[in-house]
Parts: sequence; C-alpha cells; structure tokens
Amino acid sequence: MASGGELTFSRSTVTSMPDIESTTNERIKGLVRLRKRRERDATGLFLVEGERELESALIGHEVLDAYVCEEALTEHGKRVFDAVQAKSSIPITSVTEAVLDKISLRGNPSGFVAVLNQWNTPLASLPTEGALVLVVESIEKPGNLGGMIRSANAAGASVVVADPTTDLFNSNVVRASMGTLFTTPVAVASTAETREWLDANGIAVFATTPAATQTHSDVDLTGPCALVVGSESTGLTDEWLGGTQILIPMTGTIDSLNASVSAGIVLFEAVRQRRG
Repeated sequence: MASGGELTFSRSTVTSMPDIESTTNERIKGLVRLRKRRERDATGLFLVEGERELESALIGHEVLDAYVCEEALTEHGKRVFDAVQAKSSIPITSVTEAVLDKISLRGNPSGFVAVLNQWNTPLASLPTEGALVLVVESIEKPGNLGGMIRSANAAGASVVVADPTTDLFNSNVVRASMGTLFTTPVAVASTAETREWLDANGIAVFATTPAATQTHSDVDLTGPCALVVGSESTGLTDEWLGGTQILIPMTGTIDSLNASVSAGIVLFEAVRQRRG
C-alpha cells in the first residue's frame, strides 16, 4: 500500500485523505511523460485506463502501481479495484480528481490509472499448429491497431505487428483493443522476420489487396494461414504480393475499407470456413 494512509476498497471507499493532491508532484509528472512513446521506450512502462482493460491486465500481467480517485470510480471500477486490492503486492495511491485528470488521456476517466511493465513480444511465442494469424503491416493509427487485436481475439487468432509505425503499448491501442491486448497472442517483428517465420512453420500467406482477382471467400482458409493487411495510405509492401492475393468485393464507389474493418471481414471468413 502507498504511504500516507491505508486504502480500503472492499466497501468501495477510501479511508484516508488523498496521498497526492498536487498536479505538479514529481510522480505525477513522470506518469504524464508516459503518454510519449520515447518515455515508454526508455522506461519499459505504460499506462492502462478503463475498467475492462485493467480487469484483463490482471489476468497474467503484473500491475506495478495504481492511482485512484474514489469520487470518480464507476460501479464497475469499484469491483475492479476490489480485485486490485486482493493482490496485496500492488501499491495503491489515492489522488484528487484534478490529479487523475492530469494523468488521464480519456475524456471520462474511469477513476484510476494503472502502471504496467511492457513485455517481450517474440514470434516464437505464437502458436503454430492450425494457426490463424493476422499480420498487420505498418499500421499508423493506434485505434486501428487496437481494433485489429480485438477482432483477432474474437476470431481466436494471433497477431503479428510487422514493421510497426505505432507502438503496441500506446494508450489508444490498449483502449481500442478493449483489453484484449492482454489476452491475445501478439508479436512484433520486421516484415522480413515475419515472412521467414511463416514460411518456416508452413503457414500459408494471403495478402489483401484491391489488385487481387480472387475474393477472400474463394480461397481455402481452413489450414494454417496468415491474413495480411496493410496500411490504408500505402497498402502492403512488395514482399507480401508475390504469393496469393485476395480482395474483399466492393459494389459501391470505393475500392477499399478501413484497415481494421478489412481485418475483421477476412478473419471471420476464415472462422466461417473452419466451422463449416
């Protein structure tokens, strides 16, 4: 527990005055700096907000610190913090609403911000038997990357973030994933490393591109396979386009979809085929 008074969440109350009341406190300044990728990379730390996100983080990941404002806690947040308190190794620091607002990136803070260690994300950690892999190359928008991880989780797939342009531990990635970042097998690697790993493990590659001549439903996705989605601005690099190419048929005036939407469509075509 943090010094300055015992915190008790078993009855969803805090029994002491806030431990930190100043937005210029040095610890708070350090948390604010974690909004920047440079600071996250330098420290190996990142922030988690949101009830569902923290709930998922508690499954198999170490929460280093938690900062909470009792007045801002939702009912769900109170239940989550009962679980946090049950893990006696997690220090809990009470803060004012002003301090929480200073730390938070959200317009409507959930009543807390937690600090976690980043973890290693090697390709070797991913399952290969009967694999369904979503490969996302050079995705720029954190919200898209988080949404893709969420879709992959729903489809029972793993994810490879190839040649990333945004880091996996960006707060908006965590948020858009709805906490599935913590429960989905995810690896980060270069495109070259990813291709080598897929080939070495006999995982067939299907590259999504509007230039393809066969649709995503015309190919066999029942075996071990990787579905590759590229950046909305530049598409896939040539390294992916030498093999099987697939497209999502369009009947309107547009020739492509949001990258996260495209990923969901091809993933669930694979799910449909594997079920039927």
